[in-house]
Amino acid sequence: MKLRIPVFLAAALFMAASQATTITFEESVGVVAMVNSPGSAVPAASQLTNQYLVSDGVSFTSLAGYAALVNHGAGNLSASVPNIVGGTSSSGALDYNAPITISFFLPSSASTGAVTSFFKIQGDYIPLGSGSVTAQAFDVSGHLLGSTSDTDNKAFGLAGPVLMFSLAGIHSVVISGDNGTVGFDNLEFGPLTAAVPEPGTYALMLSGLGLMAWVARRQCR
Repeated sequence: MKLRIPVFLAAALFMAASQATTITFEESVGVVAMVNSPGSAVPAASQLTNQYLVSDGVSFTSLAGYAALVNHGAGNLSASVPNIVGGTSSSGALDYNAPITISFFLPSSASTGAVTSFFKIQGDYIPLGSGSVTAQAFDVSGHLLGSTSDTDNKAFGLAGPVLMFSLAGIHSVVISGDNGTVGFDNLEFGPLTAAVPEPGTYALMLSGLGLMAWVARRQCR
């Protein structure tokens, strides 16, 4: 009996991963990778925001209001060569320490928040042997669902740090690094479904509708 729980969780994770959408950042979505130069201003053509929204239901933002698509450079391996994603400082410069927020929406209705139960993204394959990357997952109401981290000390050219969640109701994930060098690649996420408001939100909506009905009756008298 004790074996059923871990087996079930492993099966659920496998199913979510097998149905995952993968964004390699090599796709032609109207954004051009900039030169890998931390501290440099991110050109408008390299600013990553909603280019994947209609096709995949994903948006990106950082401290400047956009993330950066970066050409990691010849010989700098990652999960899919050469493009990676980096954060931006509030002034609009490429900053690998700046947090990147990845949010999910329904591709068929880009204004409708969506959730997934599986999320994975990888750091680049050029480790420094120090530092780490972290991720925090949030629901549609902004409540923290969980956090995870990994170290930047994997096998050179073969692997990078991995940030992964298998949690119900993930609407957004904030990722960041602390050694100023880790770019992210190969975003994977499970099927998207429309976000369902919490019971408290429903109660607030019903209260509002009740108030509107009361006002309407008062006006009709």
